[in-house]
Amino acid sequence: SYSVTVQESYPHPFDQIYYTSCTDILNWFKCTRHRISYRTAYRHGEKTMYRRKSQCCPGFYESREMCVPHCADKCVHGRCIAPNTCQCEPGWGGPNCSSGEFSPASA
Repeated sequence: SYSVTVQESYPHPFDQIYYTSCTDILNWFKCTRHRISYRTAYRHGEKTMYRRKSQCCPGFYESREMCVPHCADKCVHGRCIAPNTCQCEPGWGGPNCSSGEFSPASA
């Protein structure tokens, strides 16, 4: 999770003054009244955001946002295609593709 600053609106209370007719002859039959009203105001707040994080399966590691297989022994003449499994180039063999293959001589 991580936090971001956001601008949020909220109802801000304020004292609203208004006049109403009344029996006060000294104020020309107008009386002052108060009431609480609300106006939209804005403030900065923090919001917690969540990001889904995938996890690679055992035998794989993350590289450039992809899960790629891990070979404990580097594939010398080939490439790692599954955990600890090398795919050898033609003419190479062995667990890490370091052994040259020799075909028997034709008679």
